[in-house]
Amino acid sequence: MNRLPYDDVRIIEKCATLTGRLIGLLFADQGAEVFVERGVGATQGGHDGYLDRGKIGVPPGALADTSSADVIIVDGTVPVSRTAAQIILRVTAAVPGDETYGHLAADCSEDLLNALVGIFTDMATFGRVLGRPVIYTPLPICSVYAGVLGAIAAGAALVDRERGGGGREIVASRLAGGLSAIGALTLTSSGIPPHLAPASIVGGLPAGLTQARFQDIVQDAARDSAAELWL
Repeated sequence: MNRLPYDDVRIIEKCATLTGRLIGLLFADQGAEVFVERGVGATQGGHDGYLDRGKIGVPPGALADTSSADVIIVDGTVPVSRTAAQIILRVTAAVPGDETYGHLAADCSEDLLNALVGIFTDMATFGRVLGRPVIYTPLPICSVYAGVLGAIAAGAALVDRERGGGGREIVASRLAGGLSAIGALTLTSSGIPPHLAPASIVGGLPAGLTQARFQDIVQDAARDSAAELWL
């Protein structure tokens, strides 16, 4: 039987946020033993079956002792003791010390974070070129990106622990996750040799998009004509 990358890793997940639960899921998919108290995160709607996939459910209160864990995932500033070799991963809205948004709760509204980051603006890769209107997205972009980045950071901390034996505390900021999702769209640079300059995401129209834009104009005109006829 083939071993998975995190077969020998034990994780205790004590979160209600989508980000924390997604981090646990990503590790469980790669072989880690992820323990979760059933009842934690019960407000997540119909996604419990997905987010708890591959995890080991225990009764509420059974995870009070976290001394056996390699990684402990918690929300916000929840107190948790750790040994020198343990890794604590905290899910927050903003990074610690943020004077503007540091007051936000770890589980604050996804829509609020999307608005603060700028996801509800014209940040679509080709939206502006194609004349698309700014639209609302129900996708939890901040939480999902923070979950992926948090899992990567925890994996890096585990590798570092193999080298030096020490654990650490990590913060997975949901706001920072959202910024990472759209940051490349506002990236500017200067003084870089042309062969090292980052590729422009919105620089030109890929093949076929010009025709797609033309078809959009035709369809819009047809809808306007139909509306005038009904009036």
